[in-house]
Amino acid sequence: MSGARVVRTLRVFSSSPRDERFRRATDILLLIPALAVLAILVAAYPPGHFERALAALLRAIPSWLDPAGAFLYDILAAAAIALGVTTLATRRWLIALQAVASLVLALAVAVVVARIVLGHWPDLADAAWGGPGSPRFPGVRLAEWAAVILAISPHLIQPLQRASRWVLAAGFVGALTVGAAAPSGYVAGLLIAIVAAAGVRLAFGTSAGLPGLDDVIASLEELRVPVERLELADRDRAGVVLVRGKQPDGCGVTVKVYGRDAYDNQLVEKFWHTLWYRDAGPGLRLSRREAVEHEALLTLLAANAGVPGLDVLRAGTTTGDDALLVLAGDAVPLAEIPTGGLDEAHVAGAWRSLAELHAAHVAHRRLDTSTIAEIGGEIGFVDYGGATATPTDAHLMTDRAQLLVATATRVGNERALDAAFTALGEEGVAALLPYLQLAALADRLREETRTAGVEVDELRKQTSALVGEDEPSLVRLRRVTWRSLLETGLLLLAALAILSFGTGIDYAQFRTGLQNASWGWVVVGLVVAQTPRLTQSVATLGSVAADLRFGPVYAMQLASGYMNLALPSGVARLAVTIRFFQRQGITAAAAVTSGAIDSLASTIVQAVILGLLLIFSESTLSFDVNAPSTKVIVLIAVVAVLLVLALVAAALVRRTREMAASRLRQWWPEVRAALRALRSSDRLALLLFGTVATEVLFAFALGMFAFGLGTRISLTDLLVINIGVSLLSTFIPVPGGIGVTELGLTVGLVAAGMSEESALAAVLLYRVSVFYLPPVWGFFALRWLQRKRYL
Repeated sequence: MSGARVVRTLRVFSSSPRDERFRRATDILLLIPALAVLAILVAAYPPGHFERALAALLRAIPSWLDPAGAFLYDILAAAAIALGVTTLATRRWLIALQAVASLVLALAVAVVVARIVLGHWPDLADAAWGGPGSPRFPGVRLAEWAAVILAISPHLIQPLQRASRWVLAAGFVGALTVGAAAPSGYVAGLLIAIVAAAGVRLAFGTSAGLPGLDDVIASLEELRVPVERLELADRDRAGVVLVRGKQPDGCGVTVKVYGRDAYDNQLVEKFWHTLWYRDAGPGLRLSRREAVEHEALLTLLAANAGVPGLDVLRAGTTTGDDALLVLAGDAVPLAEIPTGGLDEAHVAGAWRSLAELHAAHVAHRRLDTSTIAEIGGEIGFVDYGGATATPTDAHLMTDRAQLLVATATRVGNERALDAAFTALGEEGVAALLPYLQLAALADRLREETRTAGVEVDELRKQTSALVGEDEPSLVRLRRVTWRSLLETGLLLLAALAILSFGTGIDYAQFRTGLQNASWGWVVVGLVVAQTPRLTQSVATLGSVAADLRFGPVYAMQLASGYMNLALPSGVARLAVTIRFFQRQGITAAAAVTSGAIDSLASTIVQAVILGLLLIFSESTLSFDVNAPSTKVIVLIAVVAVLLVLALVAAALVRRTREMAASRLRQWWPEVRAALRALRSSDRLALLLFGTVATEVLFAFALGMFAFGLGTRISLTDLLVINIGVSLLSTFIPVPGGIGVTELGLTVGLVAAGMSEESALAAVLLYRVSVFYLPPVWGFFALRWLQRKRYL
């Protein structure tokens, strides 16, 4: 075994002390959710019925297993000490400093959390060393040792990282069996450790975790790939390093090594792309090995299609858990070809290679002047890490847009457009126009456009003029914009302001309401709150004459929940339903009618149920609470009057009247046919059953949350409360009824006998379950509907 191989086998840390350090986005993704969950646990303390039952179950474990639990708990401390000693012995002073800082920060946060939940400061010495005065919430010792391990483990090689995770899991299980703190206290301790370690890593940075040249040499020896004169090249992407060398015959070799952070960066890229763009971006591989195999496969598919590129020599992993892709050939990126050396043949060759790639059903998805390269005298592509063998039309059009922009940065707009017209024709270039936008370009290509002074908007205008068309509407590639985020934030702030103003209940009261919660019943309420979308789908099936599949209709209902964040509930449901019906081949008039029937039937059934309950039931709710102020009532009245005046003004305009009459004459036959379909007993039964069942399920979910907080309310009263508030929010144009619904439900539950604190807690849990949580599934349902062309 070579000397390099021996050093490699004994390696503990993934990189040298002199390696580059940077702040990882994954630490932010860990820090923010950990803080959020920790805040929830603090608000929910002291333990409720569910946690007390869990603690009793843990105490019932046979006593002869206690040594095993204590041993697992002690392993955590032993591992933290061992890692600390190893760090000092290898003179990794900065890592040792991070470990100490994480330990101190975890202790500080734990003491502050204990002060918040207990109302007094705990004894610092007992808290730090686990003495008799140590608080039961949070688990301070667990937080300390876990913080040390989490601070050091990111710097370790991959096998030791995995081992540290198992140690953390074992230590947590052992802590639960020891029982020195409450179960939620140990969960809080682990979250505190995550917060402390992630915060320190963000402050100090983390080593890049990339293998050195000696490690790459050892890996190539293990894979039996003869390479000479290796030298480190610029890092290709975060977590991936390129090494170039020569084979014995003089042919160039490129070694692509996926480092420790390659998967983390891929995960962040996937998350960010999914959050901001309609297209989910490159598929997520489960390991570095899968990433290497994927790129090797796509490179081979491109080569089989005749696309110039590098040859795959070897793809695999080594005993050191490094994943390598070895490529043979010499490639000169487009960015490195002198401007004077670029001619029409180069640009035409790039378009020809892209056509061959697309003919093989492969989309590259990361075309820029570094991935477009001259290989063997021809223009081809390298770096298929983000490519896909199952491309959509959008993927193919995005590739073409990227190629046009990339060539424009090197040869100018006119020469790039001439080559595009030659390759695609006028119709092909015209079809490309909606994709000529910054959102279609990867980060590196955007930077290249800024450096080259290429304005994508100007390039699109120039292209539109050449094809003789007006600028088309751009394809909506981005899902979220800064403007939409700002509007959502302002909307949530407004909702909190309305709720606080209308009820006079603050966060301290909310926490008080949760103190005696039975979390088992809360979980039941959470599950029940997801079922009304099923019965809403049944009602939708009854509102339309066409035969529709239940699955897509259910997905449409989930998508409506996502749209409720931006539009009033009835408007959102009506808009999504109408568009869905149109995509099923139903005419516009029939779609509008069926959507209106679906929405109107819900309102009518709600009104009928409410009236019957108030007349025939024994419900005696007395809403003797603080009503909205005169200013709020005046504001609602002004909005209503303005709406009526707008409708009257529109009716008085002759052009508006004639247009409405013309549309009515055109649509009336189809509207009448849609109304006649309701005469079918089975469809009418579906419509009525689905609507009534939906109201019952919503009321039942609200009752579960109320029962979980200690108050039993009859189904009749729950229906009166929920339906009354729902009807009120229908006539107040606030997106999702935010603020109005929370206020109305809180007033109703207080009138039913709940305290204001418990009512607020029940309402917030209910609204999170039926309004704020469903948009999560609705987001994915909307994407599925769009991908399947249902919307």
